[in-house]
Amino acid sequence: MNLLFVCHQRRFKADLRPGRLARFLAERGHHVTLLCIADHAKFRMKKYMQDGVCFIETPDLLFGSLRSGWDPASVLRRRTMLGKLGVFDLVHVFETRPATIYPVLRFLKKHPAPLVIDWIDWWGRGGIITTNRPKWYQVLFGPFETFYEEHYRTLANATTVICTALGHRAEGLGVHPDSIFKVPIGADTEAIPFVDPATHRSAFDFLETDRIALFSAMDAVMDVELVFSAAKRVHAVCPEFKLVMTGNGAERLTQQAKAFGIGDFFVHLGRLPQEQFVEALTCADVFLLPFADEIYNRGRWPCKIGDYLAAGRPIVSNPVGEVRELMQKHQVGILTDFDSDKFAEGIKNVLEDLDQSRSMGQNARHVAENELAWDGILDELEHAYGYAMKKHQKVVGLGSGH
Repeated sequence: MNLLFVCHQRRFKADLRPGRLARFLAERGHHVTLLCIADHAKFRMKKYMQDGVCFIETPDLLFGSLRSGWDPASVLRRRTMLGKLGVFDLVHVFETRPATIYPVLRFLKKHPAPLVIDWIDWWGRGGIITTNRPKWYQVLFGPFETFYEEHYRTLANATTVICTALGHRAEGLGVHPDSIFKVPIGADTEAIPFVDPATHRSAFDFLETDRIALFSAMDAVMDVELVFSAAKRVHAVCPEFKLVMTGNGAERLTQQAKAFGIGDFFVHLGRLPQEQFVEALTCADVFLLPFADEIYNRGRWPCKIGDYLAAGRPIVSNPVGEVRELMQKHQVGILTDFDSDKFAEGIKNVLEDLDQSRSMGQNARHVAENELAWDGILDELEHAYGYAMKKHQKVVGLGSGH
């Protein structure tokens, strides 16, 4: 199939979902063109092939987190550019922001094709916007976030969702349940090896005797206060304990860690190239996934959990949403109340009970290799595409009077 992916994310974030799906679909023989927003460019478009996928980075006049599908000039540029790309067998839109949905709807009027719309995060109505955006953004963009998040959902021939809660929300908006397909982020067991924690520690100046808890947060860092408070309690009884983080915001989080009194055993490695990131993952004894019982967590799939499971280490988290279901079903870690004392106890439990920790790590790797294997996820995605094509053909047939 000749597929067009249109997303609202900057290039560095597009790899998390549309980029991965595109790459794996290309390996299956599909031709995928992926539109994303350039990380920095304001005027020039960039087109290139990478990992079998045709990437088109479109410029955006805004800055930072505002470079996420809101720029009116980007809408116009994308409309013009899409008109020159030709015909596609199917169009997959990742979130319905102005710079995704408007250019695509214009394109589909000229070149009718099945439309699939993806739902990744719960933004409006008490979602991520309330915790991961400043107040001025909430006031200015809150109503627009909710409108664009919900208004166009029923136009899709099929809907892909990253978690069950978003599927239920789509149903509530009038999307037929048969047209909703759950497509989570898989675990890349080929890229992430299951090796001893000491294997790559010297590359980061860690000691073999260190007891390392790793918390990975590429862009959005939520509920970090719970982690910092718990780390302080763990270190009080385990002097070899280190809290390690990866992702953006290294300077800010390091200062915050010092303010919490954990600066002496806190290490932020920053945003690492993929190969180094994988090596850093394997250094961990335990992974941390703080998950407050809030709408924004019930309505999302934590992308990092696939990496955690692939590395084969136990996870300490909280019983909320998809995390609760997965961890209770497969015994891959410890769930605690959202309380720093309880979270610290969970971490200490994993570090002290080596047999239990080893068993949980093996379970985690098994889940990564089976339930979250990309082959199964891609099968479901192709099923969604097949459904969308049949639905589109039926609609076209009715429209032509056949």
